[in-house]
Order: sequence, then structure tokens, then C-alpha cells
Amino acid sequence: MATFELYRRSTIGMCLTETLDEMVSNGVLSPELAIQVLVQFDKSMTEALDSQVKSKVSIKVKVH
Repeated sequence: MATFELYRRSTIGMCLTETLDEMVSNGVLSPELAIQVLVQFDKSMTEALDSQVKSKVSIKVKVH
């Protein structure tokens, strides 16, 4: 789930979340449907990055 959180904190993820929140607040969209949209966003971002990004990153951390 931490990976999905990164996608949602991207510019497009933040804009999507803000728009969905506004739509729910205005009664245009149900909270359940907004959650479904976010889940689909997570899946789509994962699939797009898996299929279109060729670069890999490796991070090493020393914990004292």
C-alpha cells in the first residue's frame, strides 16, 4: 500500500483526490464511487509504470 500512497501524492494524484473530494462534498459523487476511482487510479498507475518505465532505482539505507 505504501507504493500506492506515492502515486496519490503525485501532482496528478493530488488533483484527482481534491476533485473527488469536491464532488463528494457537492453531492455529485458518492463516497463509495470516489473510493472506487482511487483504487482504479492505483491499479492504472501500477500497470503503466510496470509496462512503460524501463529504469530501475535501488536505495540502500544504513540504520544505526
